[in-house]
Amino acid sequence: MKKYFGTDGVRGIANEELTAELAFKIGKSASYVLKMHNHQFKEILIARDTRISGEMIESALTSSLLSMGLNVTLCGIMPTPTLAWLTGKHETVGFMVSASHNPWMHNGIKIFSNGYKLPDEIEEEIECNLDKTSKAGPSVGKIVRVDMLPSYIEWIVKRYKDLAGERLAFDLANGAAISTVPLVVKEIGIKATIFNDKPDGKNINEKCGALYLDFMKEAIKNTDAAYGIVNDGDADRCMMIGKDGHTIDGDDIIVVNALSMKKEGRLKNNTVVGTVMTNLAIEEYLKRNEIQFLRTKVGDRYVLEKMIETGSNIGGEQSGHVIFLDLETTGDGLVTALESVRASKLMKIDLKGFSLGMKRYHQILENVEVTDKESIMNDHEVLDFIKKTQRYESLRIVLRPSGTEPLIRIMVEGKDKAIVRKVVDEAKEIIERVKDSGKIHKS
Repeated sequence: MKKYFGTDGVRGIANEELTAELAFKIGKSASYVLKMHNHQFKEILIARDTRISGEMIESALTSSLLSMGLNVTLCGIMPTPTLAWLTGKHETVGFMVSASHNPWMHNGIKIFSNGYKLPDEIEEEIECNLDKTSKAGPSVGKIVRVDMLPSYIEWIVKRYKDLAGERLAFDLANGAAISTVPLVVKEIGIKATIFNDKPDGKNINEKCGALYLDFMKEAIKNTDAAYGIVNDGDADRCMMIGKDGHTIDGDDIIVVNALSMKKEGRLKNNTVVGTVMTNLAIEEYLKRNEIQFLRTKVGDRYVLEKMIETGSNIGGEQSGHVIFLDLETTGDGLVTALESVRASKLMKIDLKGFSLGMKRYHQILENVEVTDKESIMNDHEVLDFIKKTQRYESLRIVLRPSGTEPLIRIMVEGKDKAIVRKVVDEAKEIIERVKDSGKIHKS
């Protein structure tokens, strides 16, 4: 079992959990393991978001890779999907220094190879080799300083030049999107109002971004924008806000794009991939439109795996991670936004009205902070409670450990709002009781 790598790379409080020493070990071990698997390296790419600790971790990774005889291209501040796209284009490996939607004091490391996140088994090998001496020989690498952004910007602008004149507002979360969005909207000719584009190292995701939609809900009212586009810190998520403040979430975005892609003849295998968190109303809506819907466990890496397995080209999560596999190998907040605006034009619909037209099952999402996620998830009292919820008709419950934080996440969904609330409260009470008693009863 992996100790450091979660569902989205390594994460932790910078300089406490994710130290420069650990980053150095990760870089050295990763280069050793990837060489053993015959990965063909050119220059290794390193990018980061706007956190104050980013340069420290970037420097540690750089030193470790140089010591292994590898050349390193420092990309500076750049969204995760941009780095992933570049590793695919240049057939190389990239390290992304970011903790995505987490607060500024956290940071993380994600590794991409040829556009894709490393599979679980490779991450496990990297962990196993962290404390082993790995030598590449007497050679030492060098730092290559090349501006890698222009090719990505050119690709985006060429694809979406028909959106010139659109009026959009952007919340960049004081994060990595500051390096791409302003350039793209200017080149396309989108009339953009941009918020939260002045990072100071500590204001990333602070009362803004994809986990704090209240900012854009108010801000958009004072603009002439048709939609508000909201990113997270590393810009792989996209949430949208209607002119009146209505939330257009990842579920809405997936459905409208699936319908648009079907109309264009672009929807591969007539299939959409979501997760166990996707609202049941979405699955039912797609089925009524003769589109197959498949579920995976939570995490965009698992969505991607299922998409590759089934040959589908759109999938994602309610949280705004949406993957267009015929375009990119990861969720890209900017691409998702522009695809969705284009879809609304093709379908001749207003995204807010479309969202309101899909009646959702009542769904409540809450978290409980814990220290031992695995033990609580295997506790017989918790497992018995999940079984007992089956007595309710038209109700789904998902309890899962967070892949990036010390939390048990609770999702309950059903037609009866009162029952949904009751089950959530009962789940929280049981988890808190098991946690506080210190007595885990494994099944």
